[in-house]
Amino acid sequence: MPELERIEGGNGSRPGFVARLDRLISAAAELLSTRSQILGEELAQKGKYMGRGVVAAGVAATLGFLAFLLLAGLIAAFFARIFGSAWAGVLAALVLYAAGAVGAAILAVRSFARVRPLDFPVTSREIARDWEAVRRAAGVAPAPETSATARTTADAAPAAEGFEERLREGWE
Repeated sequence: MPELERIEGGNGSRPGFVARLDRLISAAAELLSTRSQILGEELAQKGKYMGRGVVAAGVAATLGFLAFLLLAGLIAAFFARIFGSAWAGVLAALVLYAAGAVGAAILAVRSFARVRPLDFPVTSREIARDWEAVRRAAGVAPAPETSATARTTADAAPAAEGFEERLREGWE
């Protein structure tokens, strides 16, 4: 009978396998929820850069198209000048539109360079920390030398931080 009590978690002994498994599943569900929120925030930031890049590329394409239209107008004005018409104004407009297209293209390239579609540094770091906590809870990895509060990030949510500390320290 003492074995049954130990399995069920009675008399202050270690909790039973089912209770530990239940706690592990609920802890994993909370962690998954927290990590999905972090991932959503990182995706939103990447979307902002992507939006800027798309707008800048659209401006560059529009101004480039207008430059080609003005080039056609310049060619027409050039031939008109041969016959006695002014084309210097059309050339100046062409230079202005071309300069705007180049500026917008540079802005687009810089914005697109900041979008790294497979780089999620905060999510990756937090998942690595979670994996290490699960390994410690399972008894596979030794306990860390530093406390969990020293390693938490300043931007973590208070509820998630408390949960993570319970997971990291409460399973020992």
